[in-house]
Amino acid sequence: MSKKIGLIAGSDRLPLVFAEEAKRCGEEVVSIAIEGYTSPEIEDKAKTYWIKPGELGKIVEIFRAEKIERAAMEGKIPQSIIFSDLEFDHRAKLLLDKAKSRQTQSLLKGVADELKTHGITLIDARTYLDSVLAVKGSMTKRKPREEELADIEFGKNVLNVIGSFDIGQSVVVKNRAVLAIEAIEGTDAAIRRGAVLGKGGAVVVKMTKPGQDLRFDLPVVGEKTVAVMGESGAEVLAIEAGKTVILEKDETVKKADEANICIVAI
Repeated sequence: MSKKIGLIAGSDRLPLVFAEEAKRCGEEVVSIAIEGYTSPEIEDKAKTYWIKPGELGKIVEIFRAEKIERAAMEGKIPQSIIFSDLEFDHRAKLLLDKAKSRQTQSLLKGVADELKTHGITLIDARTYLDSVLAVKGSMTKRKPREEELADIEFGKNVLNVIGSFDIGQSVVVKNRAVLAIEAIEGTDAAIRRGAVLGKGGAVVVKMTKPGQDLRFDLPVVGEKTVAVMGESGAEVLAIEAGKTVILEKDETVKKADEANICIVAI
């Protein structure tokens, strides 16, 4: 008899990977897809309900009707959505009003708490994702040079400080100087800003925040990350082993090798 699990699906391919892996492990996946964000391919992977952004009440209603007691939140839902002209439902407005801040972790914890009051538990977002999590060590032919290792350590220290304020997961550095810090604009935009300022040789460090709730907002990299780095002149990508998702890993590493970009999990 199959188990049943809910999936709140954001953008990128991570929700698709989760649905495939969960089904392989005997789960019946019920997905809530978000118009304008979730890939339509999710309909091939799971029983799918479409909602508009900001319809938190519908998530509760659907999961309760489907008798969902466990759910995962996978894929990106940009924080900038709170500044859009979308119509938020009553539950979503209450969540925004009660949130300690409108940073990512605070808002998503509010969603988790709301689901919990209705008997729905959000699980660790890494569940069923072992195959796409970064493993410690260098993944590319190019390894980090001594000065780049120093920049990686510097970037880690910067993220440990700013992460405690629930500010982005990425920093772009060069010669132990901060070129860009990811905020609401996202990793790719931060890479573009920082790497261009560095005029080549920039190092990108991407990690979870200190004490991050691993039920949501896992760091994700992939082919697009490498492409943006190549276009902008960044040469090293340092990610966190065991907590960072690498989408389409083989192709991502291949593209990095072609561009002489180093990817290392720390």
